[in-house]
Amino acid sequence: MPVQSSSALSPVAYDAGWRFIGAGTPMRDLVQRHAWEHTPLGAISTWPASLRTAVGLVMHSVHPMFLWWGEQLVQIYNDAYVPSFGQGKHPAALGQAGRECWPEIWSVIGPQIESVRNGGEPRWYADNLVPIERNGRIEDVYWSYTYTPVFDEADRVAGVLVVCTETTTQVLAERRRHALDLLARSLLNCRDEAQVLDSMARCVAGNPGDLAGVVLRRGAQADAAPAGTVVIRGAELQLCEELTLVFQVSPRLPMDHAYRQFLEQITAAVCATLSRLESDRALAEAMAESERLNVDLNLSSRIKDEFLAMLGHELRNPLAPIVTALKLMKLRGADTAPEQAVIERQVEHLVRLVDDLLDVSRIASGKVELRKETVQLAEVLNRAIEMASPLLEQKRHRLLVDVPGVRWHGDPARLAQVVSNLLSNAARYTPAGGHITLCTRIRQQTIQIQVTDDGSGIAPALLPHIFDLFVQGNRQLDRAKGGLGIGLALVRNLVQMHGGEVSAYSAGEGRGSTFTITLPDSLVAEAEAAAPAAPPPAVAAGVRVLVVDDNQDAADSLGELLGALGYHATVAYDPVQAITAVTAAGAAGAMPQVAILDIGLPGMDGFELACHLRQLPGGAALKLVALSGYGQEHDKSRSREAGFATHLVKPINIADLQAVLPVDAIDAINAMAADVKLS
Repeated sequence: MPVQSSSALSPVAYDAGWRFIGAGTPMRDLVQRHAWEHTPLGAISTWPASLRTAVGLVMHSVHPMFLWWGEQLVQIYNDAYVPSFGQGKHPAALGQAGRECWPEIWSVIGPQIESVRNGGEPRWYADNLVPIERNGRIEDVYWSYTYTPVFDEADRVAGVLVVCTETTTQVLAERRRHALDLLARSLLNCRDEAQVLDSMARCVAGNPGDLAGVVLRRGAQADAAPAGTVVIRGAELQLCEELTLVFQVSPRLPMDHAYRQFLEQITAAVCATLSRLESDRALAEAMAESERLNVDLNLSSRIKDEFLAMLGHELRNPLAPIVTALKLMKLRGADTAPEQAVIERQVEHLVRLVDDLLDVSRIASGKVELRKETVQLAEVLNRAIEMASPLLEQKRHRLLVDVPGVRWHGDPARLAQVVSNLLSNAARYTPAGGHITLCTRIRQQTIQIQVTDDGSGIAPALLPHIFDLFVQGNRQLDRAKGGLGIGLALVRNLVQMHGGEVSAYSAGEGRGSTFTITLPDSLVAEAEAAAPAAPPPAVAAGVRVLVVDDNQDAADSLGELLGALGYHATVAYDPVQAITAVTAAGAAGAMPQVAILDIGLPGMDGFELACHLRQLPGGAALKLVALSGYGQEHDKSRSREAGFATHLVKPINIADLQAVLPVDAIDAINAMAADVKLS
């Protein structure tokens, strides 16, 4: 007897014997209400047990299942299968013949079904493409499924059970992931936009199921997009605002979130690559510009080096006659010993400064070579006071000095430069009539030198940076000529080269300052300091020397010095005069034995003059000495290659010159020195 269902939505009358169908779900209720008597299956009450069992299995399963029964393959399916229909086939598919329901795919599934019905072994079809008509179009749908035979009471195959899962989402996700991976690898190797377009074309060709075409557009070109396309703008992804990709998509796939995300990922990869290429292009241009600037900088550096070398040369030229005049004053015995000492020290200091000027970058980086010797510390500090005295006297400062009589090992010129710099700073930043103290403290083997003033002091904010390059205190109008701010940086540099340290202290602005130099392990005991006295200048006899220099003062003074030392000196002021003099001397049997040639001669330089002199009769035996204001290593190498015995740098050191004289001349010098000693 029929029983009324308890469903409030759609009451259904069903027989108590239809429990195998069940009730309470849309499909169970639909199966209960269906007019099966108008189908080849007949009324439910007439169904055989085999059919009832198969239908019960389908209707009570939570997995998508589908049953075909009888020769017409009448269809019955459960609730879990309904979503796979989409829109269009359900609910008309219930009770419909298989061929009528699935004409679009019967060529695929028909043979598979008949194979099972005719006794063939069931097969498992994994991720198989079975396009179906749903949602108003043919869609590419992927399934994993199997067909299982269902036997009736006569042990014949009466139906086919379908257990299936739609895997479209998984298949498309994996396919798109693979396509994105290949595209990313291809874009990674792109070097220009043409290669990017080629990578996009390969991506389309390798994934026809998702993409029918793609076009890259810029700016206003992307405004008009043809029908059937999807436009993804870079601006939407916050990438490449002017770029847009127009995709021709597959008509057999729904434009859902996953599909659009796939297109956005392609757009992002392309935009990122084009941005990288733009950045690479900008970087290449920047590097090219940097290279150009480096070339310009190197050129500027070379010009600077040439300028400094020329400056050094020009400064050395006036130094040469000064040094020579000093030598003459000593030889003539003039009673000007104190003045001579002062002048000689100042000249030596000036020469050292000129040497530093030739490589100013080495000074700034602390690579100046120290010339260490053992000296009385008081002599070094006296030299520093002497160097700073003009400014001290100008400002009418009172200087208090406390220096013990100890010997010290280091570079005296550099230490004098350091202390002079500190004294000059103290004088510069102390009001006129101030007090400055220079004192020395000895602690075991360590020497401390302090310079203290009662001047303007140092601001607390400035104190940690006082030794940095180009750092200076506040200047008043009367300090307008206070230097460039490199002095204290050079002080620290030179002190550190001696293995020491320098520090500054000030109680604040207007409260003076104290600079302390600490030089560890530099004190020398008196026994260690003893050294043999330097021998007196040697005197030569009979050696003929030719001096050629376009600076007449330098040439004349050097000639006079050589004459005072016993040489026979001939002086020439230009190459023509030199060649004439040597030719005449050779004809008279008095060929010069040594020729001192200024390299920077006008018209014909010293190298050319040397070649001419060697070609004269007897000139091959002439010993050549180069004299120049340029003293860098490549200058000396060039002189050696030209056949010069030595390369002397102005102002000339007579001892260096004597070191290259012929052996017989040195013997004569030693003999004369012995005579002088005996007398």
